[in-house]
Amino acid sequence: MAKIRQKTVVEQVMEQIKELIASGTYQPGDKLPTEHELAERFGIGRSSVREAIKIFNYLGVLTSKAAKGTFLSDRANISAEALSWSILLGKDEQQELIETRGAIELWSIITLIRLQQKDEEKVNRVLEDLLKEVDKMKDGIESKKPEKLVEADYNFHNIIVKSTGNSLFYSIYKTLKSFMYEEIVQSQNDYSDQNMIVSEHQSIIDTIQSGQINSSVETFSSHIDNIESRLKIK
Repeated sequence: MAKIRQKTVVEQVMEQIKELIASGTYQPGDKLPTEHELAERFGIGRSSVREAIKIFNYLGVLTSKAAKGTFLSDRANISAEALSWSILLGKDEQQELIETRGAIELWSIITLIRLQQKDEEKVNRVLEDLLKEVDKMKDGIESKKPEKLVEADYNFHNIIVKSTGNSLFYSIYKTLKSFMYEEIVQSQNDYSDQNMIVSEHQSIIDTIQSGQINSSVETFSSHIDNIESRLKIK
């Protein structure tokens, strides 16, 4: 039987602060009570509150300003450290990484196709940006500069995610960048003909342009399946 682990006072303070935020008591930009006020509210010493606030500052959840106090940050300031370490320490990080990026990108593609009915001009601009990245892929192959090919590959998918306007998706995707670069390098090195990389991405553009969600889902799913196959994780 596993031993019951008691939470430290600092961990308990962090949970209390999380509950205050989750309840909607404080919104991004709001000033939190002082260390003294929080210590009195929680019935503990100020040092534990101070340590909890330091951790939240490091994670980007809170921002402490000299002589002004501690404020609740917005989502854009959240540190990527927690997610990065979660991936690094995961036993099946590569598989989970691909599944995570696949889920985000697939929904982003669906959202982009649906957007065509409301804002065709915006979607056309996104498609133009995607075509530019495909051209950069071609340049990377022709100039034998693999780093350009890798960068264009990542940027291609990043543009799709960014186009949805979902700040949480975009924040997670940016955090995954360093891990995805390694994945992209490995999968690209498995191609005997790297022009196929260009063709695959052009096919994604074509299906988005067609406005057919089912076709786009099938095309992108095949792209992800191909990556997993080349990385020998399926």
